[in-house]
Amino acid sequence: MKYLTKEWYELCQKMSFHLGLEEEKQAETFSEAYFHQIYSDELNKWLHFQEEVASMMQANGTNEPFNKEEETKHFHDSTIFNQEHLRESLPETILNQIADLRVFALNKATSDVINAVAQFCEDNKRSVETTGENCRKYHKKASISLDRGIVENFSFHDCKITKSILNDQCITLLLDTSGGFTDIDEVIFENVTIIKQDDGLENSWWLYEEVYKVDDRYEFHMLLQSQDLGLIDFIVSAEQVFFRRFGYDVI
Repeated sequence: MKYLTKEWYELCQKMSFHLGLEEEKQAETFSEAYFHQIYSDELNKWLHFQEEVASMMQANGTNEPFNKEEETKHFHDSTIFNQEHLRESLPETILNQIADLRVFALNKATSDVINAVAQFCEDNKRSVETTGENCRKYHKKASISLDRGIVENFSFHDCKITKSILNDQCITLLLDTSGGFTDIDEVIFENVTIIKQDDGLENSWWLYEEVYKVDDRYEFHMLLQSQDLGLIDFIVSAEQVFFRRFGYDVI
C-alpha cells in the first residue's frame, strides 16, 4: 500500500480518545479511594444498562437472562483492555500527565489532559484525512488507465476471505460478502506473482485496496486484518483480474 498503509490505518484508530472524557479535578492526583469510587459508579451504570437491554431482548425471546456476575467480569476485562490500549496508543508526553491511567480509562481527566488528548486526536485526524484525499485524487487520475471492470468492481471493504486457492499462475479468493458492499464473491488474479504477503489470507477481513498500472501489468495492493487483529499487506502483480458473482462471470 502506498497511501492506505498499516501506519495510516493505525492512525485512524487514534482519532477519538478525547470523546467522552469528563473533566474532574480529582483526576489530577493518584488516589485509590477515588479510583474505586468511580469504578463502582461506572460499573453500576453498566450493569443497569445491560439489565435493561437483556430485559428488552428477553421480552422478544432473542436473548439470555441478565447475568450480573458475567457482566461484572466483562466490565472488568474491558477496563483492563482499555488501559493497555491507551498505554500503547498515547504518546509518552500525554501518559506522563495522567496521574492514574485506570481513572483515565474510565473517562475522567483534568482539563490539561483533555486538551492535550484532543489536540493529539485532531492532529491524527488531519493527517488521516490528508492521506485519504491524496489517495482519492491519485486514483481518480489513475483510473483513466485502468480497465473499467477493475475501477467498478475491485472494492471489497469489510468482506471476509473464506478461502485462497493457488492454481498454476492464478490466485482465486473466495469471499463472504455479508458484511461488505458488493455481491461479487470470487476474485481471480491471472498470471500472478506475489510481491508481498505478511500472513495467511483465509478468515482475514478485507480493509482497503489500491490498484496501480505498472508497464503492461497491474499491481493490486490489499490491506487485510487477521482474526487476531494483526494487519496484513497482500500485494500481487497480475496481467488481469476477473470477478464472479454466484458462480457467473461479471462482465
